[in-house]
Amino acid sequence: MEANFRDVLKSIQQYKPVPWDMIPDLGLYMDQVITFITRMYEPLYGDQTVGYLSAPMINNYVKSKLIPRPTGKKYSREQIALLAMIVALKQVSSMEDIRVMLTPADGMTIEQLYTQFCARQQHVVSQLSELGRDEDSGLSPAMDFAIVASGYRAGCEAMLKAMPH
Repeated sequence: MEANFRDVLKSIQQYKPVPWDMIPDLGLYMDQVITFITRMYEPLYGDQTVGYLSAPMINNYVKSKLIPRPTGKKYSREQIALLAMIVALKQVSSMEDIRVMLTPADGMTIEQLYTQFCARQQHVVSQLSELGRDEDSGLSPAMDFAIVASGYRAGCEAMLKAMPH
């Protein structure tokens, strides 16, 4: 099991967020967006990525104004970046919380928000090998990660409550 744990972490640590300038800027149709984002997150989530994003989900994000409407059925780089962040954040946050988190600070662009999101995401993924390594805890690495995630989730909730809406 120990070797498998290391192999899984090594695989996850291969993940590199797609930089802003590598997101297509020519406009993608919905099925292309779904394929792009699914492939983007495969190193993190593996086969579980299937179903993380679907046409009805995207339509709901547009209806709820989490992302702007596509132009001529094509999604821009900005919309794709927002969808990429939504896919990651919805694993741990409600849509209303995501709306708050995806509202850029005054003077910040979506490009800057996405770039900072990717930098932080990359940092966290690179630190995964340090988690789940407490040999004395008697807990499985999965339990250790779940405890850390729970603690971070509580911190997220506290910060969201403190933010002006």
